[in-house]
Amino acid sequence: MRYPGPSRAPNLRGMLDDIAGPAPISGRVPRPRPRPTFRIAGLLAAGALLLLPHDASAIKRRAFVTSVTGNGNLASWPGATGSDALERADSICRNQAAAGLLPNATTYRAWISTAATDAYCHVQGLTGSKSSGCNGAPLPGGGPWFLANGVSNYTGTLDQMTGPEAVMYRPVSLDENQDPAPSVFLDRQIWTGTGRQGSAQPTNCADWSSSASGSSGTTGDALGVGYRFSDAFSLSCDTLNHLLCLEPGASETVTLGWSPGALAFVTSATGSGDLGSWPQADGLSGINAGYRICRNLAAAAHLPAPESFVPWLSTTAVDAVARLTTDGPFRRVDGYAVANDVAVLVSGAPSNSLHVLEDGTYIGTVQDWVWTGTHPDGTAYGDLCLNWTDGGDVEYARAGDANIGRAGEWTDVNGYHCAVQFRLYCLANVITLFWDGFEKGSTARWSATAP
Repeated sequence: MRYPGPSRAPNLRGMLDDIAGPAPISGRVPRPRPRPTFRIAGLLAAGALLLLPHDASAIKRRAFVTSVTGNGNLASWPGATGSDALERADSICRNQAAAGLLPNATTYRAWISTAATDAYCHVQGLTGSKSSGCNGAPLPGGGPWFLANGVSNYTGTLDQMTGPEAVMYRPVSLDENQDPAPSVFLDRQIWTGTGRQGSAQPTNCADWSSSASGSSGTTGDALGVGYRFSDAFSLSCDTLNHLLCLEPGASETVTLGWSPGALAFVTSATGSGDLGSWPQADGLSGINAGYRICRNLAAAAHLPAPESFVPWLSTTAVDAVARLTTDGPFRRVDGYAVANDVAVLVSGAPSNSLHVLEDGTYIGTVQDWVWTGTHPDGTAYGDLCLNWTDGGDVEYARAGDANIGRAGEWTDVNGYHCAVQFRLYCLANVITLFWDGFEKGSTARWSATAP
């Protein structure tokens, strides 16, 4: 069921993570629009965002990024105790969890690797490498994890998060006090020494004993998902960074229901800045090719109203934000909101990352760059690959990062030669009222029936 209109729909506002249910309608008077029409796009009960517990224990294990920072020598951090780097990292996490009055504060473990122990093993209370099965010990697993507020979904289980599924619902984004992580890139980095799959990286500040400027350590990003949550950068050991802390143990598993919104996705297909060269363009060129790419991919994934999707691309004639004729909320294919309205989308800090493909897959690889040509406020940059007709190595266009949320980098990280292969963002201009994924062949939200 959909709700189209040539002007933006009423402004829908709600919680950042939309877990409390449908957002209330604000008092702003919308511009005139035709009487709504409706499309049935599934059989989900209307109007509610449902979180359905499946684990009888109903325990929500939490994760947070520390509000305190320190250099690569963990022994130098105030309050750090223990005989080795992992014990010191854990003591920092536990001190901060206690300061934030979080449950089970004395159990938290840091997401950090040493030369002898991978983070994947450490957060399970084990030693050794992931490849060795943590020295052959029984694996208790962990997660799914929630943010420090105990409400907002953060990741899937440990194996889902570090496996090929790369299931992460949003950046960790909150510290132990439920305050937001810094938005500036270099102020929000996390010492990890760990790749996305939970295994140690070679750069670890001499096993977290060095604060020398000549050595380096792998860092994650507090506003990153996919590989960026753990392996975003390598920084000098004298820089001040945070830690990522996880509450160990199995956790409640939830299923997110659908709440009315305009679907949004990042394309599984990639191509150069010459959009007409993409196979999905059907021979069209420039921005028209961008429209066709989005709509063909939406149709192939059996998304509702594929003809309503538009590319998040600016040209010299039209800003990307001007292509939107609905005011949202904008939701990924997995049901999570990216922004509750256009104002949030172009605020420079949208509510979430847009890292889910049209088929519902999460991006877990380094191929997360997206052609946009667009500032965080939704307006055009000057470099646009000759209005998306050039695929050479002379012209440039701006690109964003699909694995970044709550920061303007989602749409503007840097400029790149038009020859590189990037993705596109696609957003629908209709509000889908009911959708359970049945068109895509998914029956995950359907109850089991006897034959």
